Amino acid sequence: WVHDWRAENAPPSAAMSAKMQKLASAAQFAPRDEFWWWITDAALDETAAQLKAQHYAVLDGLLGDVACAALRSEVAGVQQAGGLKAARLAGGRSGKDLSYTHAAVRGDIVAWFDGDEPGLWRRGALPKYLTQVDTLISELSSRVAELSNVKGRSKAMVACYPGGGARYVRHCDNSCMQGRGDRCNGRRLTAILYLNPDWERLDGGELRLFEPFAPRGRPALADVAPLNDRLVLFFSDYRVPHEVRASHATRLAITLWYFDTEERASARATDAETASEHLLETGAIESEIQKFQRQFGGRAERHLQ
Repeated sequence: WVHDWRAENAPPSAAMSAKMQKLASAAQFAPRDEFWWWITDAALDETAAQLKAQHYAVLDGLLGDVACAALRSEVAGVQQAGGLKAARLAGGRSGKDLSYTHAAVRGDIVAWFDGDEPGLWRRGALPKYLTQVDTLISELSSRVAELSNVKGRSKAMVACYPGGGARYVRHCDNSCMQGRGDRCNGRRLTAILYLNPDWERLDGGELRLFEPFAPRGRPALADVAPLNDRLVLFFSDYRVPHEVRASHATRLAITLWYFDTEERASARATDAETASEHLLETGAIESEIQKFQRQFGGRAERHLQ
């Protein structure tokens, strides 16, 4: 017996809603390739309701055991071949400014893929997953007002937290206030699929969600365990500050960001990053580096684009 001191102070565990569990259970014997239960009207309505009410939704069993194992095998192969590198931070709202790596702040290794890379996806598991999740978001767009202008997404970010306490400190994926702000990057919805069949509570690595603008010290809203074949959706902006808790075992995930077309175009416009804006952005990133080094120790490594 091992005493889990973390559980004493942990927020509630987020899980798929009871209604979604019933829908998933009713579909468990249907052919996975022919019947995607999570895009039935009832499932879509419930997922949309969850996003509207709490700004996130959890969906378990998206792929099924066989397809999920195939995808994990492909991703693990990329990792074992050395295809993942230390994740970078910052980069500015267009991604063209100063970036940096700082293991004490963000300890995962990542790479970006579109599913068409020759020789990597021999089973076709990643392209198939991308088709499925794209279909889900497309169907949700008519039910969730914030997704009505979503027309594209990022490449798939494959991320591995290698254990040893690797984490990602509290942040938002888009530093934006309802489409306004100097650092809006166009990300509207974050979608994370977890690939961890042997995960246990003591392994850590939970996605911890916070209230928007909650001061340090206020209890978190929920912890999302990185369970195998679990998809979590949440709004990328100020509404869902989050962190990845220290991981004590290998933790694999695939993240996608779905873009608001107008906001993304504005962030990437050729005149959006003037010389003065570039200097301001670089100055802000340098201040962030100094703050993190004081708060978490260690030294950041800077990368110029």
